[in-house]
Amino acid sequence: MNKILLTTRPDYDDGTAYLSYYTSLILRKAEELGIDNKDFHGNDLTVEKVIKYIIKKEPKLIFVNGHGNSESLEGNKEDILFSTDKNIELLKNKIVYARACHAGLSFGPKMVKDNKGCFIGYNTPFSFWIDGSRSSTPAKDKTAELFLLPSNEVMLSLIKGNDAETSNEKSKEMIIENMKKVLRMEEKKEPGAIGWLEILWNNFDGQVLYGKRDICF
Repeated sequence: MNKILLTTRPDYDDGTAYLSYYTSLILRKAEELGIDNKDFHGNDLTVEKVIKYIIKKEPKLIFVNGHGNSESLEGNKEDILFSTDKNIELLKNKIVYARACHAGLSFGPKMVKDNKGCFIGYNTPFSFWIDGSRSSTPAKDKTAELFLLPSNEVMLSLIKGNDAETSNEKSKEMIIENMKKVLRMEEKKEPGAIGWLEILWNNFDGQVLYGKRDICF
């Protein structure tokens, strides 16, 4: 196992474009910290390339972004990277954070079964709102950051040396703080605030951690 961060960044619709941008912030911080990393982005994200790299380099920390379901994590344009019956053994003893829907239901528990790995993800849909007027410039979208900065905190905390449990809790604490901000917005009759609050709660309630809680990158 090597101290390498591997990221997957599909970028083919509005949702994955935002996840791709926010993942780039993690990569920027990893570079600042001198952490070896490998980024599979856009058309460079293929099942074959990712699997070959994991087998060869054995990265300890894997950050998967994109669509998913209870039993699988997707790569680019619905290609299945990992599932409960495909490539999951390659994640043994690793730290995986999956910013994808529902993977905490079946995939996460199976990934950590009988090994010392850790999975952080969601047993509900991972959701966020965007400002439609900013959809081409995610960096300027203040609505989206309410949801995506807390999810980024999982990875920021891990690459700074905190264990999985601490990193998971830091992320959830940031969600709570953003829920408080949104409640203040609701008091000022901010359009959409109640909807934002519901989604933040959904992400908070659905964010789960399985496996070795004290594992560090």
